[in-house]
Amino acid sequence: MSICLIGFMGSGKTTIGQALSETLQMRWHDLDQYIEIQENQKISEIFKEKGEAYFRNLEQQYLSKLIREEGVLSTGGGVVISPANRKALKKAKSIYLAYPFETLYERIAGDESRPLATSYEALKKRFEERLDWYEAASGIKINCQNKRVDEIVQEIITCLDV
Repeated sequence: MSICLIGFMGSGKTTIGQALSETLQMRWHDLDQYIEIQENQKISEIFKEKGEAYFRNLEQQYLSKLIREEGVLSTGGGVVISPANRKALKKAKSIYLAYPFETLYERIAGDESRPLATSYEALKKRFEERLDWYEAASGIKINCQNKRVDEIVQEIITCLDV
């Protein structure tokens, strides 16, 4: 079984993915980290040198590989942009880690490692554009606001019935 965590930047996909994989004793991958290792280049450098479209193609390629493996997969916030990715995520056990925009903005503001973390207005627009895609690509939505990592992990396990 592949468990995929999706959500906007700053929703804790990496942190929760690690904790979930440890609790379930399953392998864990972070899609963005995996891409950086495979391409031997930081995501921000890929964006700068080759553009977002190039990165999205890599993302789709590596998602289709990792989603077939058993384990927990933390995805990037923009993985849902691609209709093919949404379709693949819908077939897997995908969990949308949901937070209000303001909480996410507080977490990501000023983080230079995030190539798309620009102005408040641009981020809010991107967040709003993706909301329906997160819902469409996931089978489970977890409201994570004001919850600790262990509480979120337990809620995921309960929803998955594992």
